[in-house]
Amino acid sequence: MELEQNTPLTLPLFLLDEYIEQRDLEASDLTLSVILDEILLANLCQNPAEDQSISINLETYQLFADNSDFKPVISEAHQAQLLLNRGPVLSAVVSSGEQVFISPPVEMMPTFDLGDEDEEA
Repeated sequence: MELEQNTPLTLPLFLLDEYIEQRDLEASDLTLSVILDEILLANLCQNPAEDQSISINLETYQLFADNSDFKPVISEAHQAQLLLNRGPVLSAVVSSGEQVFISPPVEMMPTFDLGDEDEEA
């Protein structure tokens, strides 16, 4: 997955329960969408050590119910985070009361222009 500034990052979310491993990845419960601003993208450009992870709390995001059973979650209080592991590998977590929703881990590659091309000539 390539990440670029001012583009939306959209991740499917699944209820974390005993059936999570048998779930169809095409039938998510919720969808998280966040615009990758400069600060968020800078945080995502990190690559943590093998035994570490980075948690990024999201303040501005949208949550959509893909499964009608979870429409009430949209109007309830919830918290969203992006988790960055060695790779870098990105995943999302949304907590609402007793329920936790997670996204499948995604390998990613932030893309940005460092302006080095002109200097090499």
